[in-house]
Amino acid sequence: DFRNNFVHIDENRQMSIYTTKFDQIREVKILAKRRNKKVTRFRRVPRLNIGGIAFLFILVYIVVTCVIYWKKPKISVYEVTEKDISNEYNCTGLILREEKIVDTPKEGYLNYYYMDGTKVPKNKVVYTIDSSGEIYNLLKNANETVSLSKSERNLLWDTISDFRKTYDSSRYNSVSDFVYGVNNTVLELSSSGMSENVEKILKENKLTDSYESVTTAQSGVICYTMDGYEDKTADDVTGKDFDLSKYEKTQIRSSEQVKKNAPAYKIITSEDWKIVLHISKELYDKLEERQNDNAKKNVETSYVKIKTTRDNLTATVPYTLSTKEKDYFAILSMNDYIVHFLNDRFLSIDVVYDSVQGLKIPTSSILEKEYYQVPKEYFTEGGDSNKKGLIKEVYDKSGDLSYSFVETSDCYEDADGMVYVSKDLFSQGEWIRNQENQERYQISAIQKLKGVYNVNYGYCVFKPVDILYKNEEYSIVKPGTENGLSNYDHIIVDASTVTEDDLINNYKSE
Repeated sequence: DFRNNFVHIDENRQMSIYTTKFDQIREVKILAKRRNKKVTRFRRVPRLNIGGIAFLFILVYIVVTCVIYWKKPKISVYEVTEKDISNEYNCTGLILREEKIVDTPKEGYLNYYYMDGTKVPKNKVVYTIDSSGEIYNLLKNANETVSLSKSERNLLWDTISDFRKTYDSSRYNSVSDFVYGVNNTVLELSSSGMSENVEKILKENKLTDSYESVTTAQSGVICYTMDGYEDKTADDVTGKDFDLSKYEKTQIRSSEQVKKNAPAYKIITSEDWKIVLHISKELYDKLEERQNDNAKKNVETSYVKIKTTRDNLTATVPYTLSTKEKDYFAILSMNDYIVHFLNDRFLSIDVVYDSVQGLKIPTSSILEKEYYQVPKEYFTEGGDSNKKGLIKEVYDKSGDLSYSFVETSDCYEDADGMVYVSKDLFSQGEWIRNQENQERYQISAIQKLKGVYNVNYGYCVFKPVDILYKNEEYSIVKPGTENGLSNYDHIIVDASTVTEDDLINNYKSE
């Protein structure tokens, strides 16, 4: 309390008495100055934070590792699968048969006894002619309806159903074929019903003078369409014959009166027929090459596999080749399915070329590796195991000869009895010995083998392959080769991105 006098004890324990407020304040300032002169300030030494440095180091390591991982290109690995591969060439085929159009002997109404596509024996009644039209008028005025059986209704429905399944808006002629098919089926069903009525009317009205039965002069398959190609042969075919925009097909059978010498039906007299394919120069060259290869082997007939686009019917048939001006043709010889394609003149055909089955691999995975070529008879089993190897001659510094068994686990045998061993096992010019007859063989011949890098165990191992077919994208190799590939093996897609024995820990599957 500055309002009263008080006692102050200083550092030397001396007592001072202040009587006024002013004296006390002045004394406090003097003491403060004395204390400040005696204080010494020290600089703080920074402490090392081991935990922070360790955390920072780990963080930098993780970031750098991630950047390297993402920037490093990933190795693509492919799983081997067993498939088949082929080249297919689509082309248009012109059907040629031994066919003949038969005309009517006189004018009249025709009533048919056989369905389209039926095989008719010789001297059988195919149709009847009503020359006066009396029977036709009686049938017309009878107002009798033809009832269809269940099988006949199914026949009509099958015709419609087949069109729905195979309809292609890009093929307009398929519509006209469908219309013909329906009309043909209806005419067949109505004709079968009329036959019974005709017999009944003949008996009731005793009309025989104007009614005549017509028989076949030869056996064959009956057909009721014509298109002007009936007399054409394979030698007559040109590129212009494949212009579908000008193609017309006419139905012969009709319920109207026909004139004398008008077409009555068409008969196919042989089950052997031909398909003339209008092909490209590329396919022509391939087929010609096959013919030449067969000729060298004294094989007279060459075959090709075909598949119809519409029905997926496949067949392997003999063929011959011909050219005319700038057009190329392949002539296929057929002896089956003639009734199936009875009302077709043109077919869309896929020629299946180079069709092979095996292990499918990317073509980019194939590489070449050099091996020493050694005859099979020089291999033996050595050591305390049954592992295969070679006996190598070894000379020491003094020139003394000794023998060393070299195990050859990485070796491959071909069909000619030659075995290929790794170049890492021997030096060119070294000698090996046949243990049975003591013959010597100098290792010198080098052969390049095609193969791929197998990575089933996480590192690249060379595996030889026997290529059956190859294109720019994929290849087909023979399965079951010694030390070769198997189904579901994993291989490097691009062999140029790795080397043998590389570890594969950063890859993507394809």
